Amino acid sequence: MANLSPANDMDARRAARLRWWIVAAAMTGAMLEVLDTTITSVAVPQMMGNLGATLSEIGWVTTGYIVSNVIVLPMTGWLSDRFGRKRYFAASIILFTLASILCAASTSLSALIFWRVVQGLGGGGLLATGQVILLQAFPERQRGMATAIFGMGVMMGPLLGPTLGGYLTDNYSWPAIFWVNVPFGLVSAILTVMYVPDADYDHNAADAPIDIPGIVLLIAGMGSLQTVLERGQEEDWWSSRMICWLAAVTVVSLVGFVIRELRTEHPILDVRLFRLPSLASGAAFGALLGFSLYGVAFLLPVFLQTVRGYTAYQAGIIQLAPALASTFSFMLAGPLTARYGAWRFLVLGTFLLGTGTLLLTCFTSVTALEEVLPGLYLRSFSLGFLFIPLTIASLSQLKPAQMGAGSGIINLTRQLGGSVGIAVLSTLYARRESFHNDALCARVDIANVARGPWLVHARTMMETHGLSATAAREAAIANLLGLIHRESAVLSFNDLFLVTALLSIGMLPLIAALRRAPMTGSVDIAAH
Repeated sequence: MANLSPANDMDARRAARLRWWIVAAAMTGAMLEVLDTTITSVAVPQMMGNLGATLSEIGWVTTGYIVSNVIVLPMTGWLSDRFGRKRYFAASIILFTLASILCAASTSLSALIFWRVVQGLGGGGLLATGQVILLQAFPERQRGMATAIFGMGVMMGPLLGPTLGGYLTDNYSWPAIFWVNVPFGLVSAILTVMYVPDADYDHNAADAPIDIPGIVLLIAGMGSLQTVLERGQEEDWWSSRMICWLAAVTVVSLVGFVIRELRTEHPILDVRLFRLPSLASGAAFGALLGFSLYGVAFLLPVFLQTVRGYTAYQAGIIQLAPALASTFSFMLAGPLTARYGAWRFLVLGTFLLGTGTLLLTCFTSVTALEEVLPGLYLRSFSLGFLFIPLTIASLSQLKPAQMGAGSGIINLTRQLGGSVGIAVLSTLYARRESFHNDALCARVDIANVARGPWLVHARTMMETHGLSATAAREAAIANLLGLIHRESAVLSFNDLFLVTALLSIGMLPLIAALRRAPMTGSVDIAAH
């Protein structure tokens, strides 16, 4: 009867209210972090003009942020153990917010890049740590719902970035894309200090010596790897001495890091966690998922802007509407995963993702908006049935003390998968476009067309607009070459969407491995 007393009932209601303040703190911080990976993309031309930078130079504004993110992600578990999860999350959001202010106030390219790196160091601690804070704020039977809430924010952030960035840049100026972080960052920091509990953490880790060699190897390896992926296409890959040297540093450093972490008593990242089938399979699945999600998110705006002629803001709005469909799948996936288990919905999510991407392979240069949306809606709807079951299944064999490291690994592999996807697809796009352009030119035979009735008709049309005969002929041929270039671009996009769709097949065997992994750890919500 004591459990039904008014005092206990009041305590339960108070705990429920506090839980939603924790959700607000963790979600705001995590969403800001992923938002800033894409929000700068549409402001590039304005930053180039204001800061006097080339396109290659301004690219480091994005590269610096992502590189520092990737360095911090695998260290989040160790940092949380050493300093306490609440302290580490609060410090990360404060650092992120201060760096945002200094980014907005930057008057030179070097200053902006430096503060973007600092911002990335703060942001890297928000994603994985925020996820663990949410999981631990809810009882086990509600962790599917907690994962759904977190997933909606993480998936919406990159999609909101170009739309919000385009609006702020068009109506204000590029510093506004950093100023917008400040009020939300302050709210997240205040809520964290006020409501996130001081969870128990590993005091032995706090007193243990710091693995300096491991940190140095991790920074060198992950920083070099991400830089290769971000800059490889622009530097023409292996023809660049910088890329070759960075690739060598990546291999040596990461191999040395693994050896070091296996031998040291107090590792920065417990690589032995990869012996757990659930985490190893989940990390591989997350990498392929990141390839598909980030890859298409990279290709689609380019198609909408270069082929269909939309502005960056319009392209963002087009992608934002279908993204709202993911809200419904997240609401459904949480309770369904808790009741029926993760693997069934991973199969469903993979099928929806692959089918939605296949629908994108039918684009033409005159594809209407209503023909683009079905594929986008299917892809968006798949996210809840991928993100939630993947998180639960991947962390199912981990102990509570290992969840920070496990969450960092899953988020890291998804980020790296996305970086690989963008690097591979951007390289393939350049090569496929050249291939299709040459093939179309050979089939059209421009020399014959230029002497035939097409030229006469096109030249006549040009002359009616006031051009001389010579200028009209040159304009007509240039128009033909432009049409060929546009069609070769369309064919290249279709090739890459097909590659991304077929990649989903590679995710299916990993679902079988996740299904066989016993759920023995702290996030076994299926048992409830």
